[in-house]
Amino acid sequence: MSVQIRAIYESSYLNIISTIFKDLGLPRLIDRLVPVNPQCQTRASDVVWLLTLDILSGRQALVHVERWAHDIDLPKLIRLGLSPSWFNDDAIARHLYRLYDANIHAVLSACLVQIYKKEGIPLRVFHADTTDVSVYGTYESASPDALRITHGYNRHHRWQKQIGFGLIGNEDGIPFYGDVHDGNLPDKTWNPEVLSRVQKQLKQAKIEEEWIYPILPP
Repeated sequence: MSVQIRAIYESSYLNIISTIFKDLGLPRLIDRLVPVNPQCQTRASDVVWLLTLDILSGRQALVHVERWAHDIDLPKLIRLGLSPSWFNDDAIARHLYRLYDANIHAVLSACLVQIYKKEGIPLRVFHADTTDVSVYGTYESASPDALRITHGYNRHHRWQKQIGFGLIGNEDGIPFYGDVHDGNLPDKTWNPEVLSRVQKQLKQAKIEEEWIYPILPP
């Protein structure tokens, strides 16, 4: 009897992460929020799943994800029938656009709410903070509702072109809300706006008890 070995993959922590991702029901949820395109060989959930594994294993640039995908057991980690060659940077970018068009903040919020509900994670006290990332070049918004990459003051009070990031988590640091916002949005404006969104997510997660929202001085 002859045995043919087609590929050898390292058994690593990615198997655990992939199992958790699946057990939380995130692929099915993402496929519902970003409907599967029958003309595509891949799904938005496949890309989110793959990029999650990528970020937690060293974070390849998008142009190198396809090459990295050849080094992992893709059918086992994500789903049967997938080929690494389907995850070139153009294919990934198309799904990222689809996620954005489906309201990326709503998709992220739905995933986080599902995690809290499924795991029964407590959320009596939560912490919020923002940060910024500086960018270079010229950016033009396609519409007034699009993200504004513009000048603003960073954490060191320097005037620079930037975008902002906000994150809210519970007392154990588990994220409950996250967003990307205009580069010139100050914290004093972001805080009250985000509170209404968080309250809506709390109701979705059926977390009815009183909660504390500490706002730290800048």
